[in-house]
Amino acid sequence: MDDRDEYLFRIGAYTPATIPMERLAKYIASLAKLFGNDASVHLDHIEEGSTIPVLKVDVEAVSRVSARIVGLSRGEAANDAVAGYDELNTLLRDDNATGELRQRQRGAHVSALVLRFPGRDLPRPLTFGPFTESATFDGELVRVGGRDKSAHATIVDPEGRSWHGEISRQLAQDLAPYLYKGPVLRLNGDARWERREDGSWHLVSLKINEFTVLDDETLIEVTDRLRKLESSSWSKHGDIDGYITALRGESDGLH
Repeated sequence: MDDRDEYLFRIGAYTPATIPMERLAKYIASLAKLFGNDASVHLDHIEEGSTIPVLKVDVEAVSRVSARIVGLSRGEAANDAVAGYDELNTLLRDDNATGELRQRQRGAHVSALVLRFPGRDLPRPLTFGPFTESATFDGELVRVGGRDKSAHATIVDPEGRSWHGEISRQLAQDLAPYLYKGPVLRLNGDARWERREDGSWHLVSLKINEFTVLDDETLIEVTDRLRKLESSSWSKHGDIDGYITALRGESDGLH
């Protein structure tokens, strides 16, 4: 007789015969994240009804798994367990379904509800856009060119992020001499943004209208030169990089 506890996760959509394998794999991966204890939790089989993956937990991990699930119900769970729970709710919401996790203790014939997954009943996060606004990006030019009526340019900002935008052919010719040359360029244009459900902002498109060469020296070169001026008040600042950034009123490549 198998003396391991069982957990049954009911997916209120599909049946074992209709759920795509890739979709089922995503559910299983998120369940694994919720349960943790990778070596002690096993997929035993899929029950009929809706789609019900049945997981078995080795005896030595029963208390640890139970603690993770109780923590979720109390809002005190480990970060990876919360991530798994959130992923499962997102999957269920996208499938227009709800779900539930039930526990069947070893030797028992009935299961008890231990966790609900509201899925489709969760309020959807607000999304905004897309909308267009004036924007400025600073960075080093690493690409310029194109074969159609418009061309494109790419800069890399001080944080290592790449920004890609459309430019005119004339602007491409004007930018070309600065390719990989090192001076920081400031690109001005119209950016089209949208906010995703996770709260992050995504640049949909960028039309670059003009550029300015901020300095022929790189920021590193300027910093090194200032540090050598011992008689200057600059030498009193231990964090010259941060001081320069504060003076310029900049925190990243976007203004």
